[in-house]
Amino acid sequence: MKTPLMNPVKAIALFAGLAAAAMGIAGCLNNAAVTEPLFAQSQEVPSVADPAPSQQYLAAIDRARGLVRAAVLEQNLPGVSVAVGAGGRVVWAEAFGWRDVGTRTPVTPATRFNVGTAASLVIPSVTPLGLTSTGAEAANVWSPEAIGEEGEDFPPLALLRHTVWQPLGLMPAEYPLPGERATFYVPRSDDNNPGRGRRLMYMRDLACCADGMAFFSTPSDLVRFALATNPGSVDGELAGGMVMSLMTGRDSGGVAVAVTSNMAYANTSALAVRVGDAFAEQTR
Repeated sequence: MKTPLMNPVKAIALFAGLAAAAMGIAGCLNNAAVTEPLFAQSQEVPSVADPAPSQQYLAAIDRARGLVRAAVLEQNLPGVSVAVGAGGRVVWAEAFGWRDVGTRTPVTPATRFNVGTAASLVIPSVTPLGLTSTGAEAANVWSPEAIGEEGEDFPPLALLRHTVWQPLGLMPAEYPLPGERATFYVPRSDDNNPGRGRRLMYMRDLACCADGMAFFSTPSDLVRFALATNPGSVDGELAGGMVMSLMTGRDSGGVAVAVTSNMAYANTSALAVRVGDAFAEQTR
């Protein structure tokens, strides 16, 4: 007896349905996972520091490191990078957590982040200051799969790519992003609370875009830029105090602080103030 063949149209529909169901289940599992804390204890937050922090500021560095670890826990942030400048140079640079959560790729001081409206001030200074990690790239390099956009793969193709082609080495993985670019996330909740969960950022979520570009820099280069300006001229929440903050001022003893995160709506402003206070105490 011959086994009847399934109608090709029905077969395609069945495959699409199974793929959609599989992705739906995965999505449910992912939703459950992202609401859990990334780090149960502060000791579990990995960090990568520049090899030679200033010996003069070891006490301030130790205090600031604890403040950053606490902020990662409180806000459930994927990654944070911090740099501090004093006396005309960078005295501390350290990164905490993951620049890509899925692959557990750690943040380093060389990891580049979106820096928002700071770019309008920083980019013109790249050449005269000799900064190498500051500039602009096309927005789609930060969302290579066009997640949530019209250009995103049809679900069955995405499933094949992730479960077959990429594991076999037939297609490159999208994440982590090459060139030390941080993978960006946005809160999954309507109230923009990072603690309620995260999802990959869509290209339309790139609030740091202007003219279709995604600006990027490292905290160390942002601090070098701030130190090269008049004290107090770079002071405030240049990216809304969320994904990035750069602060300096006369009342802080000339201390410049840059804090970046790869989670939209992170409160980098409050953290920058706390870190700056820890270092300013040693400069007064």
